Amino acid sequence: MAPLLASDAASPRLTTYTDAGRMELSAETVANWAAKGGNLFTGELGLGRGDVVVVDCPTDWLPAALVLGCWQAGVAVCSPASPAAQDAATVITTDPGCDLADEVLLVSTDPFGRGVAESGGEVPFGVTDLAPELRVQGDRYAGPSSGADAVLLVDATGAEVTGTELQDRASSRGENVRAVTGGWEDADSLVDRLLPLFAGGSVVLSTDGDADRLAHLAEVEKGVVG
Repeated sequence: MAPLLASDAASPRLTTYTDAGRMELSAETVANWAAKGGNLFTGELGLGRGDVVVVDCPTDWLPAALVLGCWQAGVAVCSPASPAAQDAATVITTDPGCDLADEVLLVSTDPFGRGVAESGGEVPFGVTDLAPELRVQGDRYAGPSSGADAVLLVDATGAEVTGTELQDRASSRGENVRAVTGGWEDADSLVDRLLPLFAGGSVVLSTDGDADRLAHLAEVEKGVVG
């Protein structure tokens, strides 16, 4: 979280444009949600370095924050198409019928982070409604440090990518960039969208990835399309 908070904890770091409208999270707010996720993964679920979580969620702010929570705990993420998904014990998803893993963490699409049941949905037996479990976790990460050499992504080809490698990718794109992009298709592209956060930058994500729309958002958000 150090690059995320280095310059200004109150500055915007994650902004989303979805069917629910615009949501913006400051560096501190993103870090708090990531810490909650990290505490849940290490404390309640017993996950840590060497574990992989499948992420199968549409573009929204909460799945992005949860990926950062995985990384704080040293837990890698992957998409359902990755070979690593076959052995993963945990999946983060918006699909209540998902059977990709034994532990299914159901994420609501509510823009304010309410749980599935709280926002009028149904939670099947044996599935965890994630938001209520997340809210009670501490705003500061209390688990073990993951280390920069931890594997943070197992991509669709099965290749393992460490935190150091993600840092290098981010730095090659420039420092303090406010990147305006379309949404993600899978965990690989989700990670790609988050790279500016490794280099003091911020991210604007739009589920409408039309070129004209992104150009307009770049002007409004004082960012660059990329």
